[in-house]
Amino acid sequence: MRIETDPLVCENCGEVRHDDIETITDVPQLDPETYAVGPGTTDVYVCAGCKNVLGVK
Repeated sequence: MRIETDPLVCENCGEVRHDDIETITDVPQLDPETYAVGPGTTDVYVCAGCKNVLGVK
């Protein structure tokens, strides 16, 4: 999935235009298996309306 080009759907708001996405930068990385917070950071894409997470870089 490419956050920049693929159609997006928010669970709360429905179909979301790319103009309706906010990027939160420098979010600590999380290992999904161990829940350990990694040393690096990543960008998280959220719905501008409800702040629901749509994707992670």
